[in-house]
Amino acid sequence: MSSLKAIIFDLDGTLVDSARDLRDAVNVLLAEEDLRQIDLEETKSMIGDGAAKLVERALSATGGDLSRLPALVARFLEIYEANASHHTEAYSGVVETLAGLRGLGLPLAVVTNKPYAATIDILQALGLRAYFDAVVGGDTLPERKPHPAPILAALKHLGVAPESALMVGDNYHDVQAARAAGVRAFAVTYGYSHKPHAELGADLLIDTMSELLPIVANAAAA
Repeated sequence: MSSLKAIIFDLDGTLVDSARDLRDAVNVLLAEEDLRQIDLEETKSMIGDGAAKLVERALSATGGDLSRLPALVARFLEIYEANASHHTEAYSGVVETLAGLRGLGLPLAVVTNKPYAATIDILQALGLRAYFDAVVGGDTLPERKPHPAPILAALKHLGVAPESALMVGDNYHDVQAARAAGVRAFAVTYGYSHKPHAELGADLLIDTMSELLPIVANAAAA
């Protein structure tokens, strides 16, 4: 952990638990299409690759019309962005950890595949926006994770080289994007991973966000 100068966080499944709001928005869309509802665990298995992929997975699972995907994604975003922070909560230890990292003088960023507007809404609603110097959403650039471009864009904004940064996420696309960008990667063992955590290829697994601060603080003091 030597020469760590910035930390980048994923949002859904890493900093916040957004599954209930995503489930509710998807189910409004599915009801409009006369399709069956999906439950919370099914929703969690569909999260992580952006709104379009979430809607595509939900339609595939319920027999929806994939030929209308662009229009249905647009409708989903209308529904979701109106209530993106209704049930969404920060995971235990997140606020204290972010405050502690800022206390160490580290610039922080969010790089997520969630649309930018909903990301900002959630960060503001939960009182987290002020901790972050850069926010890159799933629609900020043409590319999304696992492409390295969003991470590199955040680092450019922070003025930090990839080898001096750390990515913290919960899913394979976080680790893959970090690797492709030349950034170290930690993964949390909660969240919405689509494969066993041991198979993500992260440098370290942490069970709670609270574990991150002492690791970083000890490295900074070394």
